[in-house]
Amino acid sequence: MPQAVEALYHDGIVELKQKPAGIRRARALVVFLDADEAPNRHAVDLVKVRKKKSAVDKWIGVIEGAELEDWKAERRAALERKVP
Repeated sequence: MPQAVEALYHDGIVELKQKPAGIRRARALVVFLDADEAPNRHAVDLVKVRKKKSAVDKWIGVIEGAELEDWKAERRAALERKVP
């Protein structure tokens, strides 16, 4: 038989305020009634976005001509030298 029990949710954990009567194991539905923080939504100014350089545009010239080779192997070797 369905029962409703008040609970609090935080950091991925649901804490029941009281133990449900006669239930040891059961499927459950969680309905969030309200949130502590309202999402901060605002309109995007597309004109402003179009005027800004993209992240890729900012790096053109810096990446061009860079020798990336095997940077993972170099990083791994540097980390292994630090291990006592």
